Amino acid sequence: MDNKAVKALGLHYFEEESFPFNICRIERDEDITHEFDLTEIEHYHDFNELVFILKGQGVQVIEQNEYLVSAGDVFVLQGNQRHFFKDASGIEIVNVMFSPNKKFNIISPTIQKLEGYNALFILESQYRAQHHFKNKLHLDRSELAKMEFILNSMIMEYQHKLEGFKTLLSNKLDELIVLLSRHYSSLEATEARSLVRIGKVIDFLENNFADKIYTDQLAEMAFMSPRNFQRIFRKAVGETPTNYIMQIRLQKARKLLRNTESAIAEIAIDTGFGDSNYFIKCFKKEFSITPVKFRMRYRS
Repeated sequence: MDNKAVKALGLHYFEEESFPFNICRIERDEDITHEFDLTEIEHYHDFNELVFILKGQGVQVIEQNEYLVSAGDVFVLQGNQRHFFKDASGIEIVNVMFSPNKKFNIISPTIQKLEGYNALFILESQYRAQHHFKNKLHLDRSELAKMEFILNSMIMEYQHKLEGFKTLLSNKLDELIVLLSRHYSSLEATEARSLVRIGKVIDFLENNFADKIYTDQLAEMAFMSPRNFQRIFRKAVGETPTNYIMQIRLQKARKLLRNTESAIAEIAIDTGFGDSNYFIKCFKKEFSITPVKFRMRYRS
């Protein structure tokens, strides 16, 4: 990470650790700001952010790529992405900040299963950073009006903090994400359509990792040829489908070793390795320790 970029910490934006959420409006023409406003300073952070451009035009820089932005543009920014507005003098922005931390994740698990969610909130940011992908989400006038109504109600709830405001904010955040995910799923851009399909495959892998899985099966699910699927998956995710499945299985195995009394052979079956010897070999290759020694050392 470039030392010139400032790291924005969630503790400066979230009033409660158990409710990692904040929303603020930035209007440069009225010089409205807040104490930790980094809008025009290159930064990254330990939370995620939705940036809605409500009015005007400006230039946003994400990972050294410049984007001319205008009313209706929406950006999803992962924590480690460097970004700032090179020119925000004539625009109105609403920033929605929330933590991806699983311990306090305020996004409904059901929402995270949407096809467009994986594509827009996870894959696109990785794809953009690695391949200078300049696709952006743009809302037409009527869609923006709907979003702005939700955002204004969220700002009011956050400011007044009346009884039940956390529940309402969580529900409205879910609504925002559903609408954005639907919109992204409907895009005709080749890259966007490909990422939606890869997102669908990833959701399948997360829920069926213990089964026998074949690349041809995944390619068919993504409506791609096996060769094209392998290429696009690696481009979007950064590794092959086979390696990705292996990483899911190994992470699930680590969790079972820490939190259960299950035998090694049973864990091997439950995580899709089947044969315990093969499981032990893969585990040791990845973590430089056997499953038994890992359990002894890291038992919770």
